[in-house]
Amino acid sequence: MTDARTADAGVEFLERLLERSERNPDRARPASAAPDYDGLSTAQQVSRFHDLMAAAERFGAVEVQRGRRDRGHLIERVRVRDPELLARYLGRPTAAATAQRVRQELLPVATAGEPWIATVLDEMAARWARGEAAHRLTAGQAEAAKEFFTLLASISRQEARGLDARTFSKKATNDTKAFDRHASRLAAVLGVRIGQPGAAADVVWTHIGLERFSHPVHLKGPVAVEGSGGRLIDGRAKPFVSIHPEMLPQLFLLDRPTAILTIENYASFNRQVREIEDGSLVVYTGGFPAAGVVELLAKVLTTVPAEVPFLHWGDVDAGGVRIFRYLEENLPRGPRPHLMTKALAEKSGQPADADPSLASVARSNSAVRELADWLAFGSDVRHLEQEALDPQRPSEVSAS
Repeated sequence: MTDARTADAGVEFLERLLERSERNPDRARPASAAPDYDGLSTAQQVSRFHDLMAAAERFGAVEVQRGRRDRGHLIERVRVRDPELLARYLGRPTAAATAQRVRQELLPVATAGEPWIATVLDEMAARWARGEAAHRLTAGQAEAAKEFFTLLASISRQEARGLDARTFSKKATNDTKAFDRHASRLAAVLGVRIGQPGAAADVVWTHIGLERFSHPVHLKGPVAVEGSGGRLIDGRAKPFVSIHPEMLPQLFLLDRPTAILTIENYASFNRQVREIEDGSLVVYTGGFPAAGVVELLAKVLTTVPAEVPFLHWGDVDAGGVRIFRYLEENLPRGPRPHLMTKALAEKSGQPADADPSLASVARSNSAVRELADWLAFGSDVRHLEQEALDPQRPSEVSAS
């Protein structure tokens, strides 16, 4: 039993070394690591571990460096000499070989769609070659990846248009639940493809023509919905109301709102509508706003006077900036930022890396262009989740 555990420890050590080498195949220095002798508690375990390392060295897979002077009996470091030989010694193909094999299997499926799908496959294969997952799929999940690319190719051929998700899934893969299994990764890939990275799934499904039962819009404020039998929904109800997008033609303003405030995060939305009552119309976007949210906001913004402030409260990070920009580009007039400032992020945020992908927003006429520039190129970038802040009245923030 001891030998088996020790052998496993030696094999796991070599596996980690190989994975480290595969993650960065162009590294200037070979991947290396020092053994963890704390996990080898007996002389027999240490001896077995040393035997495994010596065998791997004789095989030409690694180079063993021993300690000096009084530590000459211990291994100081093990370096990868030949990743392919190390993979062979461990009895498995390299990640690069596996990635290439899976790529060849998936290529006919990918090329059945538009050319950009083969590009997605190449990008995923490059990550698989480094031993990484791509869109939460590993090279060992070839069947799931085939299903994913079958759906992508079918979508690119406009075969989803006019169908509900289950019917489309059945037609494309002969499995009614395949679409649901891949919905989040499909939305991620297609969001980038349509120029809206991180967009809400409903936005993506609308773009490809897939019929999905849309989610209700959560809001609080002076609006109502009336039907043939009278008033169906009063937006002033506590804590808030939910209006289905199909009801929007029946929606009207009860009074002029003091402000229109959209909120990205559900917890912050709940706090805002429960803690502050000032006559504002507060709308939950749920991250990237779905089509129903955009439709409701467009209707309200074309109804209220231009002097009614329109603000958006989201995270101070790349996602928050992109959501803000999406609202600017898809509504009759854009919002102003609410509690989304560099000063607040510097005071209450967490250190983060700059994100140059925000350069296009930084160069635009966006109301958050200066914030985007800091997040894209700043040397002291910090991200701020909106939940870290207490809600404030839109009028107070506008005045400050």
